Amino acid sequence: MSESDYERVVSAHYNSREVQEEISKFSQDRWIAVHCEQLNPQGYHVLLRYGKGAGKSKVPLTITKPEDIPIFLKRFERLRPRAFYASVNVYEELSTQEHVKALDNIVSCAPTWDIDNTPEKWKATIDVAKEILAFLSEQGVSKSTFLKWSGKGAHVHVHHRAFSPKLLRKIAPLNAAYAVVEYANRTLKAKFSKIAKAHGAQELSVENEIDPQRVFTSPLSLHRSLSSVAVCIAPGLIDDFTPDWTKVEDFCHWKGWDRFEVGEADAIAEKAYRSVGGYPAKTLPKPKPKEATDSITEWLKNA
Repeated sequence: MSESDYERVVSAHYNSREVQEEISKFSQDRWIAVHCEQLNPQGYHVLLRYGKGAGKSKVPLTITKPEDIPIFLKRFERLRPRAFYASVNVYEELSTQEHVKALDNIVSCAPTWDIDNTPEKWKATIDVAKEILAFLSEQGVSKSTFLKWSGKGAHVHVHHRAFSPKLLRKIAPLNAAYAVVEYANRTLKAKFSKIAKAHGAQELSVENEIDPQRVFTSPLSLHRSLSSVAVCIAPGLIDDFTPDWTKVEDFCHWKGWDRFEVGEADAIAEKAYRSVGGYPAKTLPKPKPKEATDSITEWLKNA
């Protein structure tokens, strides 16, 4: 994208107060990532996750207010920021690099399904999203869900506060979110395959991507490569959706995505955790100190 096109499309989009407010709302207490158009020496797009701290230290990137968005664009303008992401985890504190490595610093984690597909087969993506939302509703989770069109596919989200503090004292946040996504995926696997076959959507997949480092596209962020906006869709309006809703200069977005009911996801979390267990600890990086290893193991066991 030329400099003039960047200014016309990217800068103009993020200059919108509505866009700034929605990204900021999604980013609260989350670890931020910014995908840039600039390539690094290895030929990959730059993905920013840290800023410079004191000395040689790194500080996790965060967004606390709408005004932070234009500050990011100015601060990293030579890298040409394009897409904003926020972590699946909500953290107690995010002032040092160690805070994003400490599992006990995670306050909550939002169950999220990543439906990956080709844009042309978008109706298959919608059908899969409807199955997930219907399953959640059957399990008592309907007031804390929303769908976000990400560009090539979609994300189904359950608000992180749908888990009660009482539940999260019994089941660690990362484990609760992982278990709910995995439980739904295993239950609905045959239905996903049937939808893919009916639409000829060979590339359709629904992955459980809940992990300590995971980020998902922020509402109203631009897609990293497509000319589209990540818009949220009210569950009751899914059948009305078309890709036209994602047009950069004329998008259709549901601002009510952040509604929730505390505790409505507790029952499915307990059922899912009993059925499939929590996040697989063997995939976690092992810290050097023995005490830290023991602490992580115990935390993941939800003692």
